Amino acid sequence: MKIKSLAMAAFLFCSVVMAGAETKTALSLYNKAYQFQQREDFYSAIESYREALQINPQYGDAWYNLALCTFHLGEYDLAVTYADSAAKYSRNLSEIQNLKGMALISMGRIDEARTVFEAVLKKYPNDVNARFGLAEIDLYKGSATSAEKKYLDALKRDNTNRKALLSLALVSADQGNNAAAERYVNQALEYHSGEAEVHYLASYLAAKRGELKEAERRARSAVQIKGDYDKAYELLADILFSQGRYDEVIDICEFRIGRNRNLPVAWYLKGISLEKLGRSEEAIDTLNKGLQIDPLDELMRLALEQIVNNSLAIEDSRRAQWAQFHAAKALEFNRAFDGPSERYEYQKALSMDPLNIKTRQAFANLLERDGFHELYLQQLKFIRANETRGRDRTVQQKRNDDTIEGLESLLRANLAARYSIDPFYLDKSRWNIGVYFEKAPVQLLHSDAEEVVANAVRDLFNGVAVTTVDVKSEGISGFAEAYRMARTSGRDYFIIISVDETDRSFTLDASMYSARTGTKTTDIKVYRTGNDRIAKSIRRLRQAVLDILPIRGTVLYNSTNTVLVDLGKSDGITKGAQFDVVKKGKVVTADSGPGVYYSESDIIGTFTVTTVNEEISEGTYQKKGFYDTLNVGDELILVKLSDTNSAAGNAVTDTRPAADKEGNPATSSAAKAERESIKEDLKAPQRNSTLIQMIHSLF
Repeated sequence: MKIKSLAMAAFLFCSVVMAGAETKTALSLYNKAYQFQQREDFYSAIESYREALQINPQYGDAWYNLALCTFHLGEYDLAVTYADSAAKYSRNLSEIQNLKGMALISMGRIDEARTVFEAVLKKYPNDVNARFGLAEIDLYKGSATSAEKKYLDALKRDNTNRKALLSLALVSADQGNNAAAERYVNQALEYHSGEAEVHYLASYLAAKRGELKEAERRARSAVQIKGDYDKAYELLADILFSQGRYDEVIDICEFRIGRNRNLPVAWYLKGISLEKLGRSEEAIDTLNKGLQIDPLDELMRLALEQIVNNSLAIEDSRRAQWAQFHAAKALEFNRAFDGPSERYEYQKALSMDPLNIKTRQAFANLLERDGFHELYLQQLKFIRANETRGRDRTVQQKRNDDTIEGLESLLRANLAARYSIDPFYLDKSRWNIGVYFEKAPVQLLHSDAEEVVANAVRDLFNGVAVTTVDVKSEGISGFAEAYRMARTSGRDYFIIISVDETDRSFTLDASMYSARTGTKTTDIKVYRTGNDRIAKSIRRLRQAVLDILPIRGTVLYNSTNTVLVDLGKSDGITKGAQFDVVKKGKVVTADSGPGVYYSESDIIGTFTVTTVNEEISEGTYQKKGFYDTLNVGDELILVKLSDTNSAAGNAVTDTRPAADKEGNPATSSAAKAERESIKEDLKAPQRNSTLIQMIHSLF
């Protein structure tokens, strides 16, 4: 009897287990996954969709939604694969193909995406989502007008379509048509008032118009509708930051960090808010924590370094850890044979930790490798004066001592020794440039990005002896304010910059003007993607400016037609270079475009280089007219520079002016460097932007 009871219990237990297993069908798993998807828990949704597909591999809707979840996680290549699987088994062909097309756009495969969308429209002429895809392609190609027409066409077919209304609002705002943007967003709010995303976009557009109170109201509405809407909290914090309400910004950032510590932008915004409140130590600690989460966040690192340089003593031991980041990158660039990038990273490392002997030794070795022995000697002397020495010298110390002795002996006969001049104390400043920035009311990723980048541009130009660059610490209202400040400050040029960034791209636009006339000298547009995109952008800006600045010097000494000038190999000067000699103070910027202007009557002679050292040169002077009116301090403007034996100078073409008096490349090597830089600017045929990213997120 007991055995029968046990058998019956076992049978009942197995029946219950079997019944539970039977209820776990492909449909039930699909429904479970769909619920996760609606809550934007894409990881759990993907797991359940995959379980459903294990039971039924031909479940087309499961394949489609799996592709959709994967798309939202940014795994676009996998989304395309899943979409292709869905197309085999599902009847919703247009939805699947449109998803595939959007994934292809995200991967930069624009032509393939266009083919997909056009095929959908050929079969389904009224499909609005295919039109959205083609409109987005137009935006990537830079044709906002064509994109706007496609969005309007979609709106005609569905006058309440949320994406059409919001896309038109964003495009209109980007084109400066704020009235149309407001009209479209109000329509979206009328038809879709219960959707948090609509309020989020309304908040962003209000902030762009400078209507910060309205923007704040809409952002708060978004988080009330959807309590876990992190993007809306981020936008609200940015809006409050723009209003100077830094304590409230910190509260929101701490709330976001409390929910998810891995939010670099929240750490960044908290850090710069603390700095605005004068709490520099807390700001440094906060930004440092943010960099531990994302070491490649360039804006955060720049902000941290700027605060450190403004608030910490040179001897502060913490500087070493931040300098090490750049020293390690310099070694990477050394292995890649990228000399200019290696030099840039060593200079960044030394700006953070000037007393770091190991880094300075590496930088000195780089100078020696590039043939700058006088600069190399100065670095070795600095190392010897600041390093700690024990009873017995190290191998490196012995080597440095021997090198110093040898170089000092070799350089006893150079121009500096002959004329008793220390070239490293010469004031070689030739160009006074003001950098100003137009501050956007709100930045979606890094608030104050314009100011941080402007300061980074100034710091980068500090490595160029012939330029003096100053930055206005606050944003300007427009051209008139910048022109007034630059002209009254006696500058030669001024540059107005603006920035735009997405999580994968960076755009730096700069307009350069003559501070004398206010006329435009040139436009510089830089777009970079990938790692180091901000560093590459500001370096490209510096090179673009230096490319059009004429090589310019002054007379240091004059004796019987032999003249000493403050230009040398580090300035790209070679034997045979020819200059106009112009009366002091008579050289001005050109009325329009690059180059300089001086009257023929102000030319007092010509100068031809015969002997070149690193920082100074000697040559022959040919006076103009009967009387010799040459004075120390008179100016030299390059007329012609020979390419002969200029290879050593080419090592630093991105850190010195490289133009003749007309603003044209002075040598074929300079022209080649300019062409290579322009080629780099044109590498990306499809350019991302905040506008495109926001429209893309509406999918």
